[in-house]
Amino acid sequence: MNPKVSVIVIVYNAVGLIPRCIDSILAQSFRDFELIVVDDGSTDGTDAVIDRYALSDGRIKPLHQRNMGVAAARQAGLDLASGDYSIFVDADDWIEPDMLESMYDRAVDDCAGMVFCDYVEENGLGTFYRRQQPTSSDSAKVLEQMLVSLHGGMVNKLIDNDLYKRSGFRFIPGLNYCEDECMIIRLLSLGCRVSYVGKAFYHYDKNSNAGSISNLWAYRPVEEYDLFIKSCSPYLDTPELQKNLNERIAATIKKLTYAPADKYGECQAFYRRHKAALMKSRLSLPKKLFCMLYFNGFRFLAGLRESYHNKH
Repeated sequence: MNPKVSVIVIVYNAVGLIPRCIDSILAQSFRDFELIVVDDGSTDGTDAVIDRYALSDGRIKPLHQRNMGVAAARQAGLDLASGDYSIFVDADDWIEPDMLESMYDRAVDDCAGMVFCDYVEENGLGTFYRRQQPTSSDSAKVLEQMLVSLHGGMVNKLIDNDLYKRSGFRFIPGLNYCEDECMIIRLLSLGCRVSYVGKAFYHYDKNSNAGSISNLWAYRPVEEYDLFIKSCSPYLDTPELQKNLNERIAATIKKLTYAPADKYGECQAFYRRHKAALMKSRLSLPKKLFCMLYFNGFRFLAGLRESYHNKH
């Protein structure tokens, strides 16, 4: 018989962290699950750790592949999943012992296609509880919260695998920025019942000093931002959803002002492609003005901002 839940872990070079993740999954009060661990070309000995775990527990299915990026790795894991429901767990995070039991029971009781839960964010500034309660059980209403108020990741969402089968949706090759959020948006657009368990089962370990300006930017090719926008736009087809997409685009433009100097040209091109969305967004006027001046040649403003942050 197929398991009730497929837990999918994507890992790349996390030899020191993957044991904590796997141990937390194996410690679940709910036992009827399979654990698919996709090793996306690790070179630090992670593969050997995974294989040792697989020898000790028959529920663990290791998959080793060359490095193909997170979108391809997620899809490879999903293709192996045989459970009625599935959930992803990141290799550097961990989960509470009653996560699967509580979320599965809620899915069955409510006949839900997707179940949300809260999560705890662990970062350099402390531990923070992140409430993730949808405003409605109607997926169309929940979709309006995506991009603006709900975490876009899949790690706090148990999903009925029939949604994937019915839609034929697959992770988009090359989209390694918010690829999980894009999938959630597409699945919600299908129409399904959404439920919620008000407990933080998931521990999201950012493992960084969030207060440092050096950590405000982690460069990604702007082509990935464009691909995310292009991939999500067909499913954000109401005025309200378009407004929410504008907010995400505006936030991305602001983020791009932290990019390395040698990336200025491509970031400037992104700004020009999406300037209209910035102007329509609810970003404050001073921040809009900063972005406009910065991407119109006044690059010295970034230095002034960094000097201000260093003093404060």
